[in-house]
Amino acid sequence: MVQQLESKYRNRNGIILEIEVKNNLGKNLKPLNLDPSISGQDYNSDLLHQSIHVYLANQRQWTKGTQTRAQVSYAGQKLRPQKGSGRARVGSKRSPIMVGGGVAHGPHPKNIRKSLNKKMKSKALKIALSAKLKDSEVFIIEKSPVSDTPSTKNVIDCINSLELNGTVLFVTKENNNVLKKSCENIQNTEIIEAALLNVYQLLKPKNVIIELDAVEKIQSLWGDPSFDTKKAPAKKPAAKKPAAKKPAAKKAPAKKAPAKKSAAKKTPAKSARKTVKEDV
Repeated sequence: MVQQLESKYRNRNGIILEIEVKNNLGKNLKPLNLDPSISGQDYNSDLLHQSIHVYLANQRQWTKGTQTRAQVSYAGQKLRPQKGSGRARVGSKRSPIMVGGGVAHGPHPKNIRKSLNKKMKSKALKIALSAKLKDSEVFIIEKSPVSDTPSTKNVIDCINSLELNGTVLFVTKENNNVLKKSCENIQNTEIIEAALLNVYQLLKPKNVIIELDAVEKIQSLWGDPSFDTKKAPAKKPAAKKPAAKKPAAKKAPAKKAPAKKSAAKKTPAKSARKTVKEDV
C-alpha cells in the first residue's frame, strides 16, 4: 500500500520531490515531501502572462473624473446680448472654452476590472511555485524569526544565515503584524499571507521564504487533500516491536507444575485414615 501511494505522487522522472526544512540559523532539520500537483507543474508562459496582466489591471482604481458642461453648476442665463457688444457671441458660462466651465473629453470613472476563472488562477499559481522550486529560490523555515516583539535584527540574521541575495518575500500562515513591523526598515522585503498568494507577488522577488505552517496552508488550499507533506520514516520499525513479546506468553504454562505436587501430597492422607480403622 505504501508503494502504491509513493508511485501515485511521483513526478514524471519517478522521484518524490523533497525540500529541507531549516531553522532560523540556516541548519537543516528534516526533509519535507512536496505535493507534485503543486510543485511538479510544467512551465506555461502564456498563462502566467495572462494572470499577471489581470492582477495589474485590477490594481488600478480608475476613480479620477472630470465634470462635463452638463454637470457644472452655473446659471443658464445668457452672459451678454447676442449682438451689439462687438465681442464673440457667448451662450453659457458652462462652455468648455470658459474658465470654470466643463471639460471636453475628460476622464471619467469606469470599471476596468478583469477576472480569471478558479482553475486558471490555481493553475497559474502552481506553475509559479514550480518554477521557483526548480530555480532553487524557495526556502522553508520551521517558524517565524520573531515571536512576540518586533526585532529587525532577528529578521536580518535569518536572511543572512540562509545566504540570500536580492529581494525577499516572507509567506506566513496568517497575518503577522509583528513580522511586518520588523521588516519595515529592511529594504526589498515583503510579507504576504499564504491565502493571498498570487503569481505577480510570487515571481517578483528573487527569494521566497515560507514558514512550515504556511506550507500546510498552501497544501490545504491548492494541493491534493490525500497527500501527506510530513515525512516520518521512523514509524515503520515501530510496527515490528510487538513481535518480540511472544516468548513471554510461553512462560505461563510453567506455573501449572506445582499443582501436581500438591495432589501427590494428598494421597498419604487417605492411607493414614485406613490404618486407623484397622486398629479399631
